[in-house]
Amino acid sequence: MKINQLTTSFLLALTLFYSCSSGTDSTENANKANEERIDKQAVAASSDAKDEAKNVSKSMVELTNTSMTEYELSKVALQKATNPEVRSFAQQAMNDHQQDERTLRAIAKQMNVILPTELSGKSKGSIGKLSDMKAGTEFDLQYLDYMTNVNDDALDAADELEDSAPADNVKSFAKKITEDDKKHKDRAKQLKNALD
Repeated sequence: MKINQLTTSFLLALTLFYSCSSGTDSTENANKANEERIDKQAVAASSDAKDEAKNVSKSMVELTNTSMTEYELSKVALQKATNPEVRSFAQQAMNDHQQDERTLRAIAKQMNVILPTELSGKSKGSIGKLSDMKAGTEFDLQYLDYMTNVNDDALDAADELEDSAPADNVKSFAKKITEDDKKHKDRAKQLKNALD
C-alpha cells in the first residue's frame, strides 16, 4: 500500500514538473521528445542520418500544428464570418484538415514520431485574437490573412518533408498537403481581394 502511494505521489510530482517547467508549448515538447528519441535510438547512425530524421520529425510536427491551426481558425470563422463564401471556405478547410491530420497521425504512429496534441503558443494567440473580434468584414479579412500566413508555414514544412521523407507514403502525403494548402492559400487570397 505504501509503495502504491509513493508511486502515485512520484508520478503526480513528475507530471506537475513537466507540465509547469520551462513554459514550452506542445510543438516544442514534441520536437524535443523526437530529438531525444532519435539520438537514443540511432546510436550507430551517422550524424547526417540523425539530422535528416530530426528534420522529418520537425516537419511533421509543424504540419500537425498548421493543420490544427487552420482547423481552429476555420471553426471560429464558421461561427463569425459574415460573407457566405468565406464561411464555405472555412467549412472546406475544416474538412480537409480534419482528414489530413488523421492521415498524418497514422503516418507518425508508424514512424514512431511524436506529434503535438495542442496548438503552439503563437497559434493559440492568433485564434484568441480572431475569437475576440466582432463579426463583420474586418473579421473575414483577418481570418483570410491568418489562413494565408498559416498556409505559407504549411507549404514550407510540406516542401521540406517531401524533400527528406524516408518513404513513398510520406512523400505522397507531403505532396497532397502541398496541393491542398496551395488551394487554400489561393482561395484565401481570392476572397480577400473580393472583399477589399
